[in-house]
Amino acid sequence: MEFSIESTSTLFDSSGKPYTSYSITTHYQGQRFQAQRRYREFVALHDGLRGEVSGLPHHFPVWPFHLNRLAPEVVDGRRVALCSYLSAALAALHGGGMPARLRSFLQLPQAQANRMTAPAGPSGAAPLLPLEKSDTVILVAYQLPLTVSRAEGGGWEVEWDDESVLNQHALSLGCRVMWVGGVGCAVDPDEEEGLAQLLLEGYSCLPVFLPAALTDRFYHGFCRSYLRPVFHNRMRLPDSGNPFCEEDWRGGAAPH
Repeated sequence: MEFSIESTSTLFDSSGKPYTSYSITTHYQGQRFQAQRRYREFVALHDGLRGEVSGLPHHFPVWPFHLNRLAPEVVDGRRVALCSYLSAALAALHGGGMPARLRSFLQLPQAQANRMTAPAGPSGAAPLLPLEKSDTVILVAYQLPLTVSRAEGGGWEVEWDDESVLNQHALSLGCRVMWVGGVGCAVDPDEEEGLAQLLLEGYSCLPVFLPAALTDRFYHGFCRSYLRPVFHNRMRLPDSGNPFCEEDWRGGAAPH
């Protein structure tokens, strides 16, 4: 998680008094979240966190300025100091769960109630935490869950393939999903960038373009001829031949 306060603005409260609003950008789990906060809200956050987070100073470390608080040099100095305070507060958590008041202050999605009591993983591994809406899951498959074809007037026609094993409806993950894989049709090298941008922006899919010869060795050679029998318990009877083909193996390793 990273913070930045790149801009400020002067606003007016209900009584007409001016104050400075700080625009906070939080980079969290691959996404950006925005929040607008004034100085007194930072102070209130600190007062609330002191009872939950050890290691924070008793007094809020960014001192108030009563006479020249709207002066540009004061505002800029506060901007830097307030951003540093957020980083220090995060470090004081020592990797622990984020307090709800800090999530609310930064306008981050709240954690699920059962996130901290998730069951332990296999063999004593770390707990298997449930996904949050702000999480991103990357799924890699031989082929994207899309049907991609050339349009008659030029360009591309793209539709979701609901019959795909990794189709968007069958997963129901409840968070952002990004797919990585092939497109299932021939694409000229000078068309790859345009199609990749279309699929990434419109479908959250990142296409992988492989040469035809490599695709054949990867899929028909290594995956279908070697891996599939192993994973489907189809044992080859011993004979004088060696079922392992180094060329096919290299074809299977190269795309990864």
